[in-house]
Amino acid sequence: MSTAQTPKKQKNDSSPSTPRLLLTHGEKGGVGKTTVARVVADYLQHRETAFRGFDAEGPTGQLLRFHPNHTVSVEVDKAASIAPVLDFLMDGKPNRLALVDLGARSGEDLKNWLYKGGALEEAEAGQLQITVIYVLGGAVDSVGHLKECFAALGSDVSYVIVRNLGVAARFDVYEDSNIRKDLLAAGAREITIPALDGAVYQSVDKASLSFSAFCESEASFTERRYCRTWLRECFAALEEASAALL
Repeated sequence: MSTAQTPKKQKNDSSPSTPRLLLTHGEKGGVGKTTVARVVADYLQHRETAFRGFDAEGPTGQLLRFHPNHTVSVEVDKAASIAPVLDFLMDGKPNRLALVDLGARSGEDLKNWLYKGGALEEAEAGQLQITVIYVLGGAVDSVGHLKECFAALGSDVSYVIVRNLGVAARFDVYEDSNIRKDLLAAGAREITIPALDGAVYQSVDKASLSFSAFCESEASFTERRYCRTWLRECFAALEEASAALL
């Protein structure tokens, strides 16, 4: 469960009809950014919330692999490729929501893309909601990268900080950091995602199914039940931050 105090209302927690951009972000590989993106995609479907996914890891990206019917590949450093994300969000239709699996990029890289595409200006004007779903690692580097991200984007965006127990058991460096205090003061939400049994995770990977689809597949009863229980706990965690996700 979250240890955060009741967060203050963030700047871009506005009308449900305001388009929202969800960005899964984090430091270098191994912290489970794409796993969290996949869980968020399942959560949005569970909540019957229409969305479009964009995989910045290229045509072999994992979000694209596990959610092919909702996801296309993009390159965030090329205007022609990234244009579909903001064009989709800002086409004037209500309830637009985009989920972008960013991969490991610096805070400045992210800021440059959002700035050049006009997303930051739209967010400042209240015409676009932006939520950074930041997946923590257990090392000092993760907190340094988070600090860099917050310094680049500031409080014009919302933050959901994810402790992923699938990759680390402790997050002491983050818990004791000044950046955590700054983020909570800015209204950030904190959630904890439990670990999925390793053998079950491998079975999902081999099946190339979303977690939700695996729960309804022809896999063994035990594996399906393990996955279903885990996913239910993930959804409960995401509900704690639903105001910044939906």
